[in-house]
Amino acid sequence: MYTVEDSSNVNVGQYLDVLKRRWLWIVLVVAVLVGLTLFNDLRQRPVYQASTELLLQSKPTASIFEPNPAVSDPARALQNELKLINSREVRLAVGKAYGEPVSVRAVAGGEDDIIVLLATGFSGTEAAEKVNTYATTYQSVRLDAQVTDLANGKQIVQQQIDDFQTQIDKIDEPVALIDARLAGLDPADPDYAGLVGERERVKSQAEAQRNEAQSALADYQERLQVLQLSERLTTSGGVQIINPASAPSTPISPTLVRDLIQALIVGLFVGVAVAFGRDQLDESLRTKADLERAVKDIPTLALIPFDPSWRDARRPHLATGAEPMSAAAESYRGLRTAIQYAALERPMQVVQVTSSSAGEGKTTLVSNLALAFAQAGKRVAIVGCDLRKPRIHQFMKVEGAVGFTSVVLGDISLQDAMQQSPVHPNISVLASGPRPPNPSELLSLDRAAKIIRSLADEYSMVFIDCPPVIPVTDSLVLSRCVDATILLATVKRTSRRTVRRSAEMLRQVGSPLLGTVLNGVAAEDTYGSLYEYYGYIRHSRVPLIGRFFGHGNPDVPVSDLIYLPEDEDGAAPDR
Repeated sequence: MYTVEDSSNVNVGQYLDVLKRRWLWIVLVVAVLVGLTLFNDLRQRPVYQASTELLLQSKPTASIFEPNPAVSDPARALQNELKLINSREVRLAVGKAYGEPVSVRAVAGGEDDIIVLLATGFSGTEAAEKVNTYATTYQSVRLDAQVTDLANGKQIVQQQIDDFQTQIDKIDEPVALIDARLAGLDPADPDYAGLVGERERVKSQAEAQRNEAQSALADYQERLQVLQLSERLTTSGGVQIINPASAPSTPISPTLVRDLIQALIVGLFVGVAVAFGRDQLDESLRTKADLERAVKDIPTLALIPFDPSWRDARRPHLATGAEPMSAAAESYRGLRTAIQYAALERPMQVVQVTSSSAGEGKTTLVSNLALAFAQAGKRVAIVGCDLRKPRIHQFMKVEGAVGFTSVVLGDISLQDAMQQSPVHPNISVLASGPRPPNPSELLSLDRAAKIIRSLADEYSMVFIDCPPVIPVTDSLVLSRCVDATILLATVKRTSRRTVRRSAEMLRQVGSPLLGTVLNGVAAEDTYGSLYEYYGYIRHSRVPLIGRFFGHGNPDVPVSDLIYLPEDEDGAAPDR
């Protein structure tokens, strides 16, 4: 029975594998974002920004009319000034002076009396002209407002002076009235002495009022002089341009380098996200880890390197015989060793090879595995039970017209149907024979099982080339006749779901599932350095590197391929 591995059981290596497999998606996303950013920036008109600084000065009337100027809020005054800069009156005046509406951005310059004006344009000169025009126009508006403010202040102060002068002129009137009464009385009159005392008291009060009024009058006269002096000296309107704008040479937009760096960073993040998302959506097997996660409790017996020739039905390729020093040949020999070790625990004489779907390399695996056993001195029989798409006769170079179907139907005896393969003298082949209309029913016959058992009595190993599990039930039917079942999966072709389903179907019928084999694996992902050490990777990408480090081929001749005789006890010879 198998289980599915918990998806949370991942490590850094698996993440790196995803990036390695999906690097093209990352490159594609980065290239698209960088390309779009470059296209967008190159088609934009450059935008320049110029700035000027204004120094705010307090109003002359503020120090005259405010009794305690220190209590005013500079921050609030600055905010009011920022609003005034963007007022409709100022904007209309600037538009009239510049010839068209001008938009600026006013910000605090870091201090309570500094304002920075910012303007943009399609050239540095245009931006500088805009902001300088805005600054000078605003200064003129402020000057006009200040002149009006000073005139109003002078009028108020002059009115106060006139009022105090009138008050001073009327202070002596009560004393004059008393003097007139005294002039009409005889000094001996009893009321005379009282009026004299009242006159002294009123005169004393009048003197006090006169002194107070004259002091206030002098103060307002001084204020009037200050206002008159300020009016003569006012030229800036309370705003001083301390840093006029100059034409910038570098645009603020588009910022090509910064935008490309941002696009690169965003592209990397998005590309990695797309890569992981694509990997999650992709159910196909790519590595041994993918296969083991799909069916955790089923061991992986071998990893077969990718060989494009196994898809070509016209030119079957047996790497075990044609390239015995190749990585593929070593993988088949490794699978042979795994089967031999498994045979120590239970019989492992009849082995069927199946897969989830068609075209995954079952016949190639059967042919190379049988050849590996034959090279080890075993007498091997291959049975073509793929009655729907037979190909085993092409690999073994025998006739396909007569075979398993013919024997089951009684058209020919088993001995007459067996053909010795020219590939190796230790290999005999029972081809598929004529294609029947009902393969599953034919394989279900007891005679089919007896044929396979008869071969097991005569040969050391019997390999059955079976059709895929999911499309048809032939492999499930044959499970009763075998000692072991090998489930083949192919990189980028078999999905985790299908291999999981295939294993479940085999388990349900009690098939003796020995393990899985992953076909089409990249050579560097199989046994890597081991192959290179033994010279199985013959064509290095950088030949001089191997020579420099002494990794060249040994300086001894390679012997011709020889056929090992079968051991008398049927055991495989030591390798």
